[in-house]
Amino acid sequence: PEPMACVAAFKKMLTAPEIAEKGYEVSLMALAHNGWDESTHMVSFYFKSAERYLEAGQTFAGSPAFAQFLAAGASVGVENRSETLTTHSIVKGDSRGTRSQVTWTIDVADPVTFVPAWQKMSDSFGQYPWAPKAYGLQTTLLGNQGWATHEVWAAFDTPVEALNFLEKFYLTPEFQEYDEVTGDAARLVRSYMANSIVVSNED
Repeated sequence: PEPMACVAAFKKMLTAPEIAEKGYEVSLMALAHNGWDESTHMVSFYFKSAERYLEAGQTFAGSPAFAQFLAAGASVGVENRSETLTTHSIVKGDSRGTRSQVTWTIDVADPVTFVPAWQKMSDSFGQYPWAPKAYGLQTTLLGNQGWATHEVWAAFDTPVEALNFLEKFYLTPEFQEYDEVTGDAARLVRSYMANSIVVSNED
């Protein structure tokens, strides 16, 4: 409900010594064009190992600054809508430095058909000037598995580049072929754009 207060509290929490010394890669993003989903923001943590993930859980559980952050959010009406754990299945390009991301949440019924068709289509992006800086396929490990199994994402420097991509790629012969091949193998659940507000320890 109060975005600027949320951003300020988030930044303050990240600078707390017990959190800052760990150097976690974390970002706060504002969501746009997310349809029926009433969420306004998203926090994303990236961990390179299960051990690092476990350490983060222990760090935040014992952090006074994190407790203060949660209390500050609750005082202005912040509500947690969902929490998921995903893993990168396919990643191409370098998303560091990008500030806009388009994500499609999908329910894949037939991965054997979907994955190669999606990979062939997405690998064709490189021939076009409006290609994303990076893109990937993430598999949902925990959270919302009743309605989603994967997330497809594409990263851009700006929202303008993201919108230009959306205007062009649906018209390509590669997408038309993908659409024909996959058929009912995958179903779109939702789509949205996320624009970075705070990015910490990008690696």
